[in-house]
Amino acid sequence: MKASLSKAQDRKRNAEQIVDAIVADDIGKLPDANVAEALQRIAGVQISRDRGEGDRVQVRGLSQTQTLLNGRSIFTAGKERGLSFQDVPAELLAGADVYKTPTADQVEGGIAGLIDLRTRKPFDFAGAKFAATLKDTYADLARKSKPEGSVLASNRWQLGGGQQLGALVSVAKQKRAYRADTQELGAPAQLADGSGIYAPTGVWNAYELGSRDRTGVTAAVQYRPNADTEYALDLHHTRLKTKTDTYGFYGSPFWANWSATTNLGALWPNGSITKDANGNLAGGKFWGASMSTSAFVADNDTKTTQAALSGQWKVADWRVKSELGHTQSDFSRLYQEARLGFWTNTPGFAYDLTTELPSAYPVLGSPNDLLTPSQYWADKALYFKQENHGKETTWRLDGERRLDGLVSRLRTGLRVADRKATSAEINTINDLFSAAATGPVAGAAPGLASKIGVIAYDDLLKNAGAGNTPRQWLSVTDLGWLHDPATARAAMGLSVPAFDAAQTFDYREKTQAAYAVADLEGDVAGLPWSGNLGLRYVRTEGARHYTTADGVPASLKSSDNDWLPSANFRLDLTNRLIARVAASKVVTQPNFDQLTPSLSLNANDKTGYLGNPNLGALHARQFDLSLEYYLNNSDHVYGAAFHKRVDGFLQTTTRSLNYGGSTYTVSTPSNGADGSIKGLEIGYQAFFTRLPGWLRGLGLQANYTYVDSSAPGPINGQKTQLEGLSRDSFNIVGMYDDDAFSLRLAYNYRSNYIAGTSNYYPSNGTVIAQTPIILKGYGMLDAYASWALTPSLKLAVEANNLTRTVRHSQYGIGDLPRGTYADDRRYAVSLHLNF
Repeated sequence: MKASLSKAQDRKRNAEQIVDAIVADDIGKLPDANVAEALQRIAGVQISRDRGEGDRVQVRGLSQTQTLLNGRSIFTAGKERGLSFQDVPAELLAGADVYKTPTADQVEGGIAGLIDLRTRKPFDFAGAKFAATLKDTYADLARKSKPEGSVLASNRWQLGGGQQLGALVSVAKQKRAYRADTQELGAPAQLADGSGIYAPTGVWNAYELGSRDRTGVTAAVQYRPNADTEYALDLHHTRLKTKTDTYGFYGSPFWANWSATTNLGALWPNGSITKDANGNLAGGKFWGASMSTSAFVADNDTKTTQAALSGQWKVADWRVKSELGHTQSDFSRLYQEARLGFWTNTPGFAYDLTTELPSAYPVLGSPNDLLTPSQYWADKALYFKQENHGKETTWRLDGERRLDGLVSRLRTGLRVADRKATSAEINTINDLFSAAATGPVAGAAPGLASKIGVIAYDDLLKNAGAGNTPRQWLSVTDLGWLHDPATARAAMGLSVPAFDAAQTFDYREKTQAAYAVADLEGDVAGLPWSGNLGLRYVRTEGARHYTTADGVPASLKSSDNDWLPSANFRLDLTNRLIARVAASKVVTQPNFDQLTPSLSLNANDKTGYLGNPNLGALHARQFDLSLEYYLNNSDHVYGAAFHKRVDGFLQTTTRSLNYGGSTYTVSTPSNGADGSIKGLEIGYQAFFTRLPGWLRGLGLQANYTYVDSSAPGPINGQKTQLEGLSRDSFNIVGMYDDDAFSLRLAYNYRSNYIAGTSNYYPSNGTVIAQTPIILKGYGMLDAYASWALTPSLKLAVEANNLTRTVRHSQYGIGDLPRGTYADDRRYAVSLHLNF
């Protein structure tokens, strides 16, 4: 472990810019399923979570990162540009570098930063290498265990005459079960009694049960005919398949089809309500109850493959490198839902927001109403299908020459890229009620009726505290049936719809880039300094094809030219103390769907998204300072300050659009006002080797990040904190290492952040406005321990989410709770072979 920290420290200390790194042992000694979870240990990096696993990554408050694999751009097919970090198994990596400041030779595109994922190569090892892992992981809410494994085989041969050949193959396979429990209270609405108090417009309860099947393969061949020449072939493939089965209940007193008043479409109290000390709703009963239950499936399949052929050699006094790469990625998503309506003879709805889990429940005639088929009718069928495809071919040529004097090295190069992205969607909703049906569930055709029963789960959010809310109901219980659209829709009297031309686009983007960098070194007042000055020029040409909402095919072209200067300097104040300063300009192009005026629709809630071809790129000017003190080969303390000024932040406006006989509320992006991001990072890592006896194996890693931002938000362009950004985040990792035993306890925390926006109703349904959704701060504790049974074999146990963290969110108005979310605690036991 200490050696791995030393390697990461060397990468930080010797870098020509501000960078943080993790290496393979760091990744392997924490229960990180994917790259996103591994990256969360780095100062300045925050991640979001999807059903208990790390998902999206932000660096210093921004999500627009440029992601590289061994220095080459890599992405996941979609409407966005970047890589889905959860696709990549952590076991594939030799390490990862997070560059906070750029140099001109690095690929442009990340105003947040640049993340370079590094896989292992055969020349990393002196000779033959074999390693394997066998693991079993148990998820406690899902009550299932699944196997995992990885293997690496590498060898290096001396061919004579100074020639060397190496080959490596690495494979990782993960299968994981999960369960995620959710309660979300509906958007706030002002009561119709004139009190000005807001209440939720309902509740959504859901059990999500699923599986992840993650595969990663890397292969590499290196050939070195002499000391000055090397050729390499790299292959990389990942695939992530997820299947999620969901049982949901929805209930609401708002806009109900029954009311004791003549004013329908409003939230009316039934009797007195209670208020908290601030005058906000604490509880009460309301007239009306509109209810339904839902069964739906969501199947995702993502495949990404990259191949690259590279070479490096000497030409006179120049060191030349060239590389040809190709990446292809495909993504598909299937969503299918069958919904039942529910009625009761005593329509009413109640809230008690003083309980630990907010109480939100219908007032029923009998406690068994939710389990009685005659209380239900066949309501709606929803179908959503999406397919994204992306591919990119790149070629680059780089050269460097060593010089004497102030300019110690000159670097220059070219890069061209041709990227294509396509997307197609269909989103439909159909009535299910059949007047000819005669079963106990009214209107349910026989093929549907045979699949309906009481769901097998009754312990929703059992770790979230006491509260009264529906936990069991009737639904389609054979969700495997819904995974087959043709069979299920035929049984419901429906056909499988084709893609909608107005919800498709075809985007092609070509970039040409050239750069020059001068590396400098000297001394000032007897202190050595070094640095680089660089300039990168990028031309971006875009062409998009789409179909308008009126069914008319259309095409658009655009071009953009950017000059991106950068400067990085370091001053060695002592042989242990290093000061750095950096300044640069960076750019990120908008996402493909943001640039293409094709539709993306949600037939359920009648909302949509429509791109804007006039969007400009996001530019940022940034300035960084850091101070790093190195105690020894593995221990250091550091601090950094940064400031970014971002031009033309994207914001959205909404309007009504009539399409297919329905009216949709459609959001469209535009360039808004400028914004700024500033913050501080501090960190420390050390092993306490001066302690006596066994205590010298103790160690500590800790870092803290503070980020403050001001940017135009989605609510009328008002400036606010960036969406998804916590002001405060920190990591604390306690470590112990001796000859046979290793232990880590890792706690990761992030403070409140804006998770999105929601409509709310300030005038009893006649006016719609927007309010932020705030996810409250939370932390998670992970653990790892291993015992060396022999020098080549070790046994390890690990646990994720030891705190059984329950996440909570709230609305920005009325002090009303919004969401409660609980995920699995995971346990694993594994055997590791390494020789």
